[in-house]
Amino acid sequence: MRHSRLQVHELHACADPECLGKVHDLLARMWETSPEVSELDRAMFETAVIEIAANIVEHGSQEGSILCNLILEVYPDRLDARFKDDGRIAQVDLDAAAMPDDFAESGRGLAMAKAAVDVLTYHRHNNDNYWTLSRTRTAS
Repeated sequence: MRHSRLQVHELHACADPECLGKVHDLLARMWETSPEVSELDRAMFETAVIEIAANIVEHGSQEGSILCNLILEVYPDRLDARFKDDGRIAQVDLDAAAMPDDFAESGRGLAMAKAAVDVLTYHRHNNDNYWTLSRTRTAS
């Protein structure tokens, strides 16, 4: 059974480098209003959210700017994040996302996000990208 939501936090912004600071600020506000969330859950969830946001900023942009919406939700049993952006289609295979070798200069973001949450999905609908992340909360 799904529990009722305790908190919701939203961000609507252009997906540019400044957006990452806004995502950090949104997460900080969420933690301020949800002190019961464990440090482990905070760190893991935040890692996943920031990695997906960074991928949207880095790979989604076309000529001009793209819009990104982020909804963060706190439930008694889990933490959820939903991204929607109107950038380029993401050429990703989440099933194959794995950590590269130690000398690779990139390619860790999706693998880190995948390892930090229980659910990480991506799909494209019409001209928008949708990312969903969910982490089951550990007992405090």
